[in-house]
Amino acid sequence: RGFVPEIDDHLDRESVYREFRALTDSTLTQSNVLGILNETLPQEAVIVAAAGSLPGDLQRVWRTRAPNAYHVEYGYSCMGYEVSAALGVKLAEPQREVYAMVGDGAFMMLHSELVTSIQEGAKVNVLLFDNMANGCINNLQMEHGMDSFGTEFRFRSAENGQLNGGLVPVDFAAIAAGYGCKTWRVTTFDELKIALEAAQRETVSTLIDIKVLPKTMVHKYGSWWNVGVAQQALSERIQRVAQHINEKRAQARDY
Repeated sequence: RGFVPEIDDHLDRESVYREFRALTDSTLTQSNVLGILNETLPQEAVIVAAAGSLPGDLQRVWRTRAPNAYHVEYGYSCMGYEVSAALGVKLAEPQREVYAMVGDGAFMMLHSELVTSIQEGAKVNVLLFDNMANGCINNLQMEHGMDSFGTEFRFRSAENGQLNGGLVPVDFAAIAAGYGCKTWRVTTFDELKIALEAAQRETVSTLIDIKVLPKTMVHKYGSWWNVGVAQQALSERIQRVAQHINEKRAQARDY
């Protein structure tokens, strides 16, 4: 699995699971949800994704079954591209169902084109993966020795003034419903399947607020992130990260 650093007790994976479940009652994992979607969405449907862990997960596990059905942005990880791009795809191919797969962080960056989709009668479907974090960047932080910093959606703690209080629950279905979309909030596979079937029957834009457990993306297959790491640090953990990155860079092919 490559390099996996230790995680501080207050950010231990199991404790985050328990905290998330206490707020949502969800047992869904991102990787399993992607499997359900791949089996359930119409064959001719177009999926759109852009940022966070979803492009990497889709690259590994998604099986496209029709031409021009996979619209995923890999160049710059453009958070906020997903909903507006889905609208663009729908305008270009109005006969097809279009699904924007987007994390909660990217959705909050930009989702106002949902209003345009309602205005224009151009139905798009938003599949929103809510893990109460910018989870991809949180993984990057944790793997490179700096711990979590501002990437989990948490209240500020009254005890220490840091952003390590309880998780901030957001009702994304309510946001989209306020725009005029048909919405569902799902925490089980049965609820997800029912919502997907209902969304296909709708004629207006839809949003399914999928509560997925943190840290349940596909993760890596022995790969590593080539990012800048401090070469001198008092932290032994950061020293180990720097050594690991330098070893991998020495093995990398030059272009």
